[in-house]
Amino acid sequence: MPPQEDWMKFLRKLAIIIPTFVFLVVELGCGGQYRPVANPILSHGGQPQRLYSAFVVNYNPLGSGSTTKIDVSGDTNVEVLSMGPGSVYEAFQGVIEGAVFVANRDADSVSFYSLISSGGVTNISLFPGSRPVALAGTSTTSMYVSNSGTTSVCPHTGSMSVISTGSLVATSTLCVGVNPGPIVQLPQVSGITDNKVYIANRGDNSITVYNPATRSITSTITQANGLNLNPIAMVASSDAAYVFVVTQGNGTAPGTVDIINTATDTIGGSVTVGVGPTSISLDTFLNRLYVADTGGNSVTVLDATSVTLGLNPPIRTLGTASVGSAPVSVAALPNGLAFYVANSGSNDVSVVSSNSFGVIGTVPVGQRPVWVATEPSSTKVYTANEGSGTISIINTSNNTVVVNMPAPQQDLTCNRAVSTCPLQRPQMIITH
Repeated sequence: MPPQEDWMKFLRKLAIIIPTFVFLVVELGCGGQYRPVANPILSHGGQPQRLYSAFVVNYNPLGSGSTTKIDVSGDTNVEVLSMGPGSVYEAFQGVIEGAVFVANRDADSVSFYSLISSGGVTNISLFPGSRPVALAGTSTTSMYVSNSGTTSVCPHTGSMSVISTGSLVATSTLCVGVNPGPIVQLPQVSGITDNKVYIANRGDNSITVYNPATRSITSTITQANGLNLNPIAMVASSDAAYVFVVTQGNGTAPGTVDIINTATDTIGGSVTVGVGPTSISLDTFLNRLYVADTGGNSVTVLDATSVTLGLNPPIRTLGTASVGSAPVSVAALPNGLAFYVANSGSNDVSVVSSNSFGVIGTVPVGQRPVWVATEPSSTKVYTANEGSGTISIINTSNNTVVVNMPAPQQDLTCNRAVSTCPLQRPQMIITH
């Protein structure tokens, strides 16, 4: 055999032997079994996404009202809790927002439920005839209740009840003015954890001031002190220096915003807004005030950074936005891009640019929206549609309604398969 052929045979045998040898080495090195290994690709861990919720209070003309808890990210109804008859108002407990209180006007009670622990709903009794209509509590130890009715304790005026958040009992009730409505507590500042409380009395055109430190009413602000006619809404400044009071006047002339200097509890000045104002809200991001001028189909925007008492006017008006019919509620996005206006007359929401104050969108919602709320991520807006018994959820990325969520039925025994079952009436919405 020629040497070249011998050499070729040797190479072919070597090509067989070498892979076999390598295979045996690998097998023996791995314990006689092939084990594939998956090496994970590690990435940086992020903070878990916070879950936000909206809480809707529903009024039931047939009996006990309710609250609806909505998951912001999923647009789903995750819980319905029964409240007392005549549930009309709700508020978080203090700055930690660890619980919700609900005013049950027709039951003379306040309902409480925790957002941190289980335990169901606790109903806190007030004096018969109290008719609670509003709540306020920036303190973690107390919740303050505005009672519009007359009682044995206050037979000629309304009252304010103080509820201990520890014992869940009304520890005291004080007489205020006639037909009290809006109530605000100043924010916690400079170590003051239970700050002063202001109650607007619509029946006698006055503001009652309560000081928790002395557990007493320390001042009453009247028309003689510069307060204008028919106080209808209030909000406190973030630094607790002022309380802004919306007054309607006679209903035909423009209303005003009266500014209370909380250091002296006196009216420091007033600014004219639109006709028939009904609500005021504070944009904490841009430090602006939005006043819904229901009679004038507009929203007045005020600069809360420019308050100078003694000047006329004492606060600068940034602009006026023309919106839909009968605006009643305004809520600003936390990111500062726009504010949303619930128009109860035209059954829609106006989307207004925070820069130009021009309407950049109009979103049809349910019938007679009476409240609008934004949530911390600025992705959703909610309206309480009293007329249709629904909650509209608006996606802010395209300003369209993603769902019209029904409120609970008025009669829980009603069979929707065989009849029309009227729904409870959403009144207001809070988010966190």
